[in-house]
Amino acid sequence: MSSSKKARNTAARLVAVQCVYDMVITGHTASEALEAYRDHRHEVTFEEIDFVPADMPLLGDIVRGVADRRPELVDMIQGALDSRKGMTQPEALLRSVLLCGAYEMLAHNNLDAALIITEYLAVTEGFFDESERKLVHAVLDRLNKALRS
Repeated sequence: MSSSKKARNTAARLVAVQCVYDMVITGHTASEALEAYRDHRHEVTFEEIDFVPADMPLLGDIVRGVADRRPELVDMIQGALDSRKGMTQPEALLRSVLLCGAYEMLAHNNLDAALIITEYLAVTEGFFDESERKLVHAVLDRLNKALRS
């Protein structure tokens, strides 16, 4: 199956969130989560639908980066959330979106922040309603201003 680089990158971000969620819920390592994706979902056809395969180097970078820098990323996210009155700890899937987005904002300085934010907003829309989408946008925008200004 031939897919554009952009589509494979978007798929990598979606799968990265799923892998990080797996790590948060089960305690699997980054290697275990990535191996499960490679073994069971990469380049899979389901009910005659070909799914866009994730860009494996980008996927590995995000998942391993989140695993390696998780305490730093959690602190960054918490700092961005602290300004939101009444905000409690986001549930696991939303935390996974924020961890992946924060990692890319921190580590992928070569990418435009708007691209990173747009990609994670699209991932968020696949799982959540507008309020969570607004939260992801606000947090990633704050991190962009703090890290790249």
